[in-house]
Amino acid sequence: MAGKEVFMDTKVFTGIVDDIKNAASSCELQEEPLSKADFLDDTDVGKELHSLLQEAYKMTKLHRTESAESLPRALSTLRDSLIAVDDALSKSLVVESPGGDKK
Repeated sequence: MAGKEVFMDTKVFTGIVDDIKNAASSCELQEEPLSKADFLDDTDVGKELHSLLQEAYKMTKLHRTESAESLPRALSTLRDSLIAVDDALSKSLVVESPGGDKK
């Protein structure tokens, strides 16, 4: 790619974004194992481990939300913006034919 040009097949791009959204939304840790981990609180090391597990679950949920919602929305906005810019640029072009006619 030369210069600052961007080329995008919008159907392929949209498909990739949809795949990201669908894959991310299906990646969910079951809460049941974490709810049964209270026994870890019987020792200091267990308490620390339980705390780390809770944090990991929280981060996984946040990551899934960002990957399944925020990222696809941002990428779709980017796509729509590039399409709008391309449309505006193409409408602003003036092409002269060899006979001097402007189209």
